[in-house]
Amino acid sequence: MTALLVAAMTLLFSFQSLFCKLFSLKNTGKDAAETSSVFSITYGAFAGLVTLALAGFRFAPSKETLLLGLFNAAMLLLYNTAMIQASRTGSYSLQMISSLFGGIALPMLHEVLFLGGKLSVLQLAAIGMMLAAFVLMNLKGLGFGGHSGQFLFWCGALFVSNGLFGVLMNLQQRLSQGAERNEMVILTYLGMAVVYGLLQMAKDAKKLKASFRIGREALLYLLLCCISATCAAHLMLHVLNLVDATVLYTIDNGGVLLLSVLYSRVLFRERLTLPQGIGVLLSIASIVMLSL
Repeated sequence: MTALLVAAMTLLFSFQSLFCKLFSLKNTGKDAAETSSVFSITYGAFAGLVTLALAGFRFAPSKETLLLGLFNAAMLLLYNTAMIQASRTGSYSLQMISSLFGGIALPMLHEVLFLGGKLSVLQLAAIGMMLAAFVLMNLKGLGFGGHSGQFLFWCGALFVSNGLFGVLMNLQQRLSQGAERNEMVILTYLGMAVVYGLLQMAKDAKKLKASFRIGREALLYLLLCCISATCAAHLMLHVLNLVDATVLYTIDNGGVLLLSVLYSRVLFRERLTLPQGIGVLLSIASIVMLSL
């Protein structure tokens, strides 16, 4: 049953990425900043408000959940900002590797150093294989030289924000003993949407308002993305109480990347290179090893 929940969570996160890409493709006439503003504010507000409604508008976070939730909202905001800035200044492959490495490495270090967690030799080997798979699947167009300091800064921000997002989610569930999931989702996602919206309004309220004029097809993909993101966030908080955080985040990040490559091949007719094929096989082997 746990394996099915992990698989469902990974599939939902991959749907979130897929529908986000489709929304970006269909939201024509908007620049990257406008598209990101619409996406970040909408999906954050959707996840937070839907969760609040399903909870019967009950919202009573403990002091620990309040602090961790607001801090995580800041990490989500930093992640969205870093994704935009990095995409403008350097290699997409490098920024994805930075994000995915952070999503595995920081939760693993936190688990081992502060929570007394231990990983078997098989699990460590599987994590190493997954990291190698990340590089191979992003090898096309990957260049380590010629990047500006600004780009490297934003890659570092992606590493830290994606990693700390997982750390904070896991820490909140441990401190609350599996409780206050709704409060954590509301604080993280709605908090991010409110802060992001206020910042964009202060920057250019008229432009922000105009950016929300989108077509029906783009709106459909945005709605599907919001639904996937909301379900995935709740499922992740539930599964964190059943599976070691390092193992879970490795499977999740690797599974999402694997599915993204398959979506690119099937839906967008992008050819799979030999390194990507090897990366896919390594990802599958890693997930199987972590599931044993």
